[in-house]
Amino acid sequence: MPVTFEVLPGFNLVLVHFRGEVGTEEHIESFLEYAAHPLYDRHQHALVDMADCTLHDAYFADMQRLAYRLKGYYAERDHASRTSVYAPGDVVYGMSRMYQSITDGLSPWETGVFRTRDEAMAFVDVAPESPQGASLRAIWNAGR
Repeated sequence: MPVTFEVLPGFNLVLVHFRGEVGTEEHIESFLEYAAHPLYDRHQHALVDMADCTLHDAYFADMQRLAYRLKGYYAERDHASRTSVYAPGDVVYGMSRMYQSITDGLSPWETGVFRTRDEAMAFVDVAPESPQGASLRAIWNAGR
């Protein structure tokens, strides 16, 4: 499965892993599946790991379609929740920044795109050097 997620209520977030080539429909399905999950909470942050993902077939039109198709999900989430994208590679970083710019006017919450795990963790209120940060890093590494 190219998109997997783990709901982590103790961290107030969902950890999402994108692997391989992920298409727009797979991306949409994963977030809708998460929204239907029994541990889903509209206040949770989303921490998205795109380190092992390729988006070579994604174009601006795909990013627009993704943003517009997820409008219902945007309305559901709390405005104080954040989405943090860890995208160390040039292509996924650029495509993620494009998605961020498209959703700026659509989503009620803040999205950040980062090249380092520490920055991505800090954006969702997990101090990387804290015991909580070490615990999240262990869970994150186990899911890779």
